Amino acid sequence: MSRPPTAGSVLRAQLPGADFVHACQATSCRDGRSALQAYRDMAATIPGWFDGLMALRNRGMRLLGMKHLGSLRAVQVVEDPRPGQRLGIFTLQSLDDDAIVLEDDDRHLRVQLALQWQGDVLEVATVVHTHNAFGRIYMLPVAPVHRLIVPYLLQKQVQLYR
Repeated sequence: MSRPPTAGSVLRAQLPGADFVHACQATSCRDGRSALQAYRDMAATIPGWFDGLMALRNRGMRLLGMKHLGSLRAVQVVEDPRPGQRLGIFTLQSLDDDAIVLEDDDRHLRVQLALQWQGDVLEVATVVHTHNAFGRIYMLPVAPVHRLIVPYLLQKQVQLYR
């Protein structure tokens, strides 16, 4: 279900001034899974057609000065990731067993993504701050797709956890 991040979200402090905020939660059996494992599992469930959209985005946006992000499914298996390392299309900001915060920041926008366990509830929260008009225009098609794909991926993932 889509809603603002919970009061206990690691992204709560990032909400003021945000141009896009989205969160969804699902109850599952955590069964000792870390936030990093949840991120890797979610990346593994990205459908091929969506990764194809990312490839189109990368080609088109590169012409407009945005960086090539790579594939959403390409989450490297790094034994002990540290802040500043790239994990898929995002850079790791912080990590503990319960929460992982990832970010991508360029001249147009700053995207922060968190996967956070709160008991047996897994929350995926996204906060975007746009830096300029191009960032705001970029978010026009991205926001509705995000609101559809993230809950879908979360539901697909927690079904695998049962």
